[in-house]
Amino acid sequence: MGREQIADCPTAISELWKNAYDAYARNVELDIFDGTTAVAVICDDGHGMNRKEFLNRWLVVGTESKATADWTPPRDRNGLRVRERQGQKGIGRLSCANLGPILLLVSKRTKYPFVAALIDWRLFENPFINLSDIYVPSTEFEDAGELFQELPELFSALSENVTGGEEVERKGRLEAAWSAYDRLVIEEHGSDVRVRGPSEEILSSFSDVPFIDRHVLQWPVWKGTSDHGTALLVAGLNYDLSIQLSQRVDDAAARGAKERFFETLSSFVDPFVDPSDPSAADKDPQFSYAVRVHKGSSGSLIVGSEKQFARHLTDGLEHRIEGRVDEQGVFRGRIKAFGRWITEECEIEVPGDLFMPQRRNTVLGPFELYIASMEFTAGGVNSTHSKKEFEFYKDLAVKYSGFMIFRDGLRVLPYGRTDNDFFEIEHRRSKSVGREFWNHRQMFGRIAITRRDNPNLKDKAGREGLLDNRAAKTLKELVSNILMQSARKYFGSASDYRKEFLPAITAENKRKRAKEARNRLRKRQRREFRSKLKRFMLEVPDFHAEVEDFKEALHIEREAEIARAQQSLDALRERLHEFSLPGSPKNLGSLQEDYVNYRRTMAEIRAYLAVSDEYISNRIEEIRPTKPRVLLEKQLARQAAQIHRRIRVWKGGIEGLQRAEYQRMRDVIAQRNKLFHSEAKPILYRFDSGELSYATASELMNRLKQRVDEENEDLFTPYLGALESLQESVDLEHLATFGMEEVNDLRVELERLNSLAQLGIAVEIVGHELQSYDDIIGTALKQIPKQLRDSQAVKDIEFGYEGLTDQLRFLSPLRLAGQKIQRWVSGTEIADYVGEFFAVMFAKNKIQFIATDAFQRVRVYDQPSRLYPVFINLVNNSIYWVGLSSK
Repeated sequence: MGREQIADCPTAISELWKNAYDAYARNVELDIFDGTTAVAVICDDGHGMNRKEFLNRWLVVGTESKATADWTPPRDRNGLRVRERQGQKGIGRLSCANLGPILLLVSKRTKYPFVAALIDWRLFENPFINLSDIYVPSTEFEDAGELFQELPELFSALSENVTGGEEVERKGRLEAAWSAYDRLVIEEHGSDVRVRGPSEEILSSFSDVPFIDRHVLQWPVWKGTSDHGTALLVAGLNYDLSIQLSQRVDDAAARGAKERFFETLSSFVDPFVDPSDPSAADKDPQFSYAVRVHKGSSGSLIVGSEKQFARHLTDGLEHRIEGRVDEQGVFRGRIKAFGRWITEECEIEVPGDLFMPQRRNTVLGPFELYIASMEFTAGGVNSTHSKKEFEFYKDLAVKYSGFMIFRDGLRVLPYGRTDNDFFEIEHRRSKSVGREFWNHRQMFGRIAITRRDNPNLKDKAGREGLLDNRAAKTLKELVSNILMQSARKYFGSASDYRKEFLPAITAENKRKRAKEARNRLRKRQRREFRSKLKRFMLEVPDFHAEVEDFKEALHIEREAEIARAQQSLDALRERLHEFSLPGSPKNLGSLQEDYVNYRRTMAEIRAYLAVSDEYISNRIEEIRPTKPRVLLEKQLARQAAQIHRRIRVWKGGIEGLQRAEYQRMRDVIAQRNKLFHSEAKPILYRFDSGELSYATASELMNRLKQRVDEENEDLFTPYLGALESLQESVDLEHLATFGMEEVNDLRVELERLNSLAQLGIAVEIVGHELQSYDDIIGTALKQIPKQLRDSQAVKDIEFGYEGLTDQLRFLSPLRLAGQKIQRWVSGTEIADYVGEFFAVMFAKNKIQFIATDAFQRVRVYDQPSRLYPVFINLVNNSIYWVGLSSK
């Protein structure tokens, strides 16, 4: 019953962890140990059991909820707040049978002795045995060290369930039952001599006690950090547990088992609780979990609270839904699409054809919803995320994607596993990939329910999901509708947001990729230039001295010396190539001085070589060799050898890069070849299990093929284009470098034009000001009496003139001509400049101009000619609007 009641091994572990939670444990752990006999241990620090509770409750199936009535006395809560009970049917303990046949249970309640019991679940497989004849040996002891002294006695007592013991009648019944069962099993296997009877298998496994002190060292009670808790030690591990001890797994079935194990037990505690939520502390179950594998003396964590996936890892995703569904089934919350929060609150009503149940035993209560995702298009061409963020979230989805359900903070299985499609996400997506958008493997999310608000959402006995009652059906319809409506309105191909945002996002990503490629090339070129220049600055002086010595010592008197001189000169010319630099960056910065010295030295070297060449040519003309053809033949052979040597160097470099690139592309092609097959296999699995019809599976496979084909095209077409360009001798590096230089020139020109535009605005403003001063001067001139020179009119003229000259003085910092000087410009300088610039206008319009202390402390490193016009324009606009104010 226990083995077949629970769906699988990880689900069984989940049930036992929930039992620990109901026992008010703060910590629970699964430890898997290697050894002659592998052993698994689930231990916790819950309130534990005494011997009476073990006999009357643990050994009696179905008593948990009846015996406790959903209430645990304060003394057993270990200082924790009241927990909603996870177990409901009292059969979760039978999950032990799924882990392995032999169970040693050890428990300790505060102020009570230890209780230990030994069970072999294989005893209950015998159809001929009476249940009343099976005896479960148990014992009590005070000191932890006594456990292993008691074990031989427990195994001896357990073996009497096969041998019969001393009671004559019971022994007769047991001997007959095992004899019949052994014959039945052996006959089922025919002539296979390797098959032994079950009774022999059981007794042989008792001959060597598998449990040792090592297996309980992790238990808080054993370590002395707690005086209460329970440990379940299991031997004869099933496949799913034993495979966790293997580091490398080549078998596909074993790989699948490990992935399913991780997928089921990761995120056991709700990781999507918002830490900024004021009620977050109340939602924290205060419960940690872990799965560790122990090989020899070393242990490693596979799954656990310490490395649990958490909400903050997905809060940055470009698509998000978060909110709450109320008692009427209406969703209200926030939506983020393509990296932008939608300003208005999202509200999704109940579907028109869905009637919310109202009866007490059918009603669906409120629940929370959180979903996050992104554009998973190959290469992130449609995503607002950077390349680094895209790869991070993509890798995260491989391990932690899924749409889960949590009750009171603990996970409800099997929701969130790839083989579960309760909300028909994949079914709808198979009909329209673009419109439906949501993908189980490409979304992170959960529904959070509580037992208090949703008592009608109950688990099936085997934990294969929720009971298929009215409340569960309503939940399914509500959530499915939210997924469909959100996809259509915000995220899918029919969404106006997608149509509005995606073209700009795609264009921007292409621009960014081109920019990143240019930057990578620029960095590589600059790195190569810097490295070579640094090395050449050490080596070139010696070469310079060598060439100079050669020039000074060069002396040809006879014909025989001509060939030697030419050979030496060719050798120096050959070495000259070793000191060639790639194209220099436009902005050399700290390299400027070294580069100038390098070029000067290289120019001198070339001059020395030219002088030496001219001397040799002159001497050849003067000596007139008797065998000039011989000299030419030697020169040809010598220079051909030099060319061949250089070609060999290039050939080695080219072949090395080609081999590495060939291998890289082989790996990429191999990976892309396997991708479709690996992603299509789950479709076949779902078809074989009856989850998908042929038409749906076929359409789903077509969609998958189309997506993979488009990704391959985006990957390989540009690569082929680059190879074709190389085949036609197109210099791709020159094109890229030229493009970078052109972009830089255009950027400089754009900055110049922007500054010029700002200057134009400033000049326009000054023009208005000059016109005002001109009016003042004109008016004053008309008012000057001939006999009065010291009148107010003259003072006005002087004032207007001073204003004009001041404005002309203020134009000087805005000039574009001459050297562009960048310096630190303080906020105080900017404020003073603007204040003086508009002094007359401020006075005339009675405007108060204030610069805050914070602004005055600001410092900007830039050209004053770029900064001042910006603030002039801003303040000028403000003057206009202040002038319209009635205050």
